[in-house]
Amino acid sequence: MAVKRLKPQTHTLLVPEGLYALPSPILLYQKTTATVWANPAFEKEFGRATAGRFVPKGHLHLIREKPISLTVLSQAGRHEGFVIETVRGDKTPIELKITHYGDPAEECFIAMIEDVTPKVELEKQLIQNHVELQKAFSELTQAQSALVQSAKLASLGELSSGIAHELNQPLQAIMGFSQELQHLEKLSPAGSEFVADIVGASKKMAEIIRGLRNFARESGEALEQIGVESSVEAAIKLMQHNLMQSGVSVKFQAETGLPFITGNSIQLEQVIINLLSNARDAIVQAERKNGQIEVTLKRKGPFVELVVSDNGCGMTPEVQQKMFDPFFTTKEVGKGTGLGLSISFGILKRFNAETQIQSEVGKGTKFKITFNTVLNNTGSTNKRGEIA
Repeated sequence: MAVKRLKPQTHTLLVPEGLYALPSPILLYQKTTATVWANPAFEKEFGRATAGRFVPKGHLHLIREKPISLTVLSQAGRHEGFVIETVRGDKTPIELKITHYGDPAEECFIAMIEDVTPKVELEKQLIQNHVELQKAFSELTQAQSALVQSAKLASLGELSSGIAHELNQPLQAIMGFSQELQHLEKLSPAGSEFVADIVGASKKMAEIIRGLRNFARESGEALEQIGVESSVEAAIKLMQHNLMQSGVSVKFQAETGLPFITGNSIQLEQVIINLLSNARDAIVQAERKNGQIEVTLKRKGPFVELVVSDNGCGMTPEVQQKMFDPFFTTKEVGKGTGLGLSISFGILKRFNAETQIQSEVGKGTKFKITFNTVLNNTGSTNKRGEIA
């Protein structure tokens, strides 16, 4: 085989004539003299190499992004991850296939340069496809969760009519007998007040049952302009005795002259009663001796903000994720249906209200509800008060 002799120093680097004609870029490296030779195909694609000259800096001068060190050129095998700059200024990803050549004492190596641009582009495409598949999987998981939620709501709809029927019968009896007592019996002032409270509570219970049915059917009642403070005060009054029996005090503070919101007073009262009930249960579960619920109402720009906070047992992040799901409850069997927060969330959604929850296990929970206000209207001036 004919060879060309190059004499960079005292050693001879034998270059086979066949390397000149190869269409693939080739580097020939002699370790003993640090001589690098490039064939014409290499120089045509990547520019002039340090052909036949000593390389003092230990790298090929034309490598820009990731240089090919002389150490690499003296290691037989396959080497990936290098980038060469072409004569056109493009950065081309390459792989090196290095083998020994000639007399072992001369420590010569042949490096074949392979353009792996298609492979790199394919890898990028595979990564992009993987990202898109992950996104599609996430969307599919969310859709599946939504379908499960829809199935739960469908079950709620099927149960609601039966619940309403079963509760309405005893409720009508309570309301009827209470009204009879009002008209037929001579009661003391205190007795008259108690009976009036029973009649009022019965009417509100009837509204709540009807609200449950409408919520499940997604056929809501007409909304109107209401004052949030009146619904809060009514809910606290209704829950006051029960809370006192549980050793829980309620502190209510509200700004004066709050604007109206668009909603339904009975349904809003139902939401607040549910929040107070859950706060009470959390405090009882935590066995707090100084159990307290704080309810605040204030104006925040164009919004009215209602905050209900307690110092109960708090919730884990897992419970917070499921708390609005129908039939989800952490209470013992027979002590909770898992419908309260789900219905409340549906009501607040109808009011276009936003809900935020902050909870920490062992410290308590805070519900923040933000209502859109009715412009150019102001609700009745409410009092600042404390109900213990």
